[in-house]
Amino acid sequence: MSALASSYIIVGAGVFGASTALYLSRQKPAPTIILIDRTPYPSPSAASHDINKIVRSDYGDIFYCKLGLKAIERWRTDPLFEMWFHQSGLLKATDHSTDLVDKIFENYKKLGSNVKAELFGPEELKTRFNGIYADADMSNVEHLLWNPSSGWAEATTALKYTLDAVVENGVHYVAASVANLILKDGACTGIRTEDGRTFTAKKIILSTGAYTAKLIADSAPDQPGLQVGNRITACGVCEAAVNLSPEQVEKFKNVPAFVLDANKTQGETMPPTPKNQLKFIRDMPFKHTVEHPASGQRISVPFTTPERSQWTSPDKMPSGIREEIDTVMRGIYGKEVEGLKPDDMRFCWDGVTPDNNWFITPHPRCQNLYIATAGSFHGWKFLPIIGEYVVKMLKGELPDEERRRWEWDRDLEGAINPVLPEREVGDLKV
Repeated sequence: MSALASSYIIVGAGVFGASTALYLSRQKPAPTIILIDRTPYPSPSAASHDINKIVRSDYGDIFYCKLGLKAIERWRTDPLFEMWFHQSGLLKATDHSTDLVDKIFENYKKLGSNVKAELFGPEELKTRFNGIYADADMSNVEHLLWNPSSGWAEATTALKYTLDAVVENGVHYVAASVANLILKDGACTGIRTEDGRTFTAKKIILSTGAYTAKLIADSAPDQPGLQVGNRITACGVCEAAVNLSPEQVEKFKNVPAFVLDANKTQGETMPPTPKNQLKFIRDMPFKHTVEHPASGQRISVPFTTPERSQWTSPDKMPSGIREEIDTVMRGIYGKEVEGLKPDDMRFCWDGVTPDNNWFITPHPRCQNLYIATAGSFHGWKFLPIIGEYVVKMLKGELPDEERRRWEWDRDLEGAINPVLPEREVGDLKV
């Protein structure tokens, strides 16, 4: 076991960065911690900055199923998180050519979990939940999984309160864009911001999500051994929010979260938020591949303009994306959403790995540099616990299975439900 360092810089104040700062700040004696992100928290362009996120333990991979159960228990019981969690239950359906829902159901049996999950067919769906899914597109769906223990959380609010707690614990939050890492003699000693300031620490942790590949390429363009390569790809999905009238809220208020990754729908939704918004997500990601001039690499990078990284008017989005969101809305609710249109839309960017496992690891070719990122569109729900594992990694105490899954130089094959896209954002109909 190695002792914790006396000082840390965490770049990125999303789920990984905020949770890491929370767990580090609870250590005794507390180290000096700088948490840095582009804007005052929570950053509006972070994947974590959202009106709501699904919180589930429903995984075909039993490892994440166990981890999800642990996270949900923390959502239910931790005073910092419990007020933001809503146990609405979750429906999940996939194309009959996959056995994902069966794997999820069997995982609960294998774990001896008290989750009361069940499987039922599309015909039964028409009469359940007050018949609101009577017109749902169930083509190619053999059966659905229902888990009453899953739900959703108020995303931006939960993240903000976590960061409030972090600052209260003594973490120094800096609102600045990081230009590059400071590298010397095979080690990382700090970061330099775009406004010319430098910050140094014993250990530097990158929780930079979709921006990770570009930051490392900008910092060490002539050092191929440091580069991200194919480990993390910046990917985007489109989200839409519909503002509901009081009558519409009454109609949708008791619906569960629903992930319908089948037929042409390929999307998900959740119950109305406290601000009466109904959100939809298109589960078909895309890349934005560009040439990185200094290193000569082709890497995917997020858009940084507000209309491509924050909530914006639908008329500023490609028409193809608006059509895809409409497909999700109608595929899940059919005639129940007639007349409803998105009031706001956004591209949500995340770092995605080929195997859907995260990176919680030292960088093997750069001393004092650590990577804790790549949520792969399923990391947010672990906000209450993910920092615990990052601190274990920093101490050299990660159990073998976690270490192997999250290390830098691993076999990247074998995703049970891969999400790495082929399509580019330029392929979307304008």
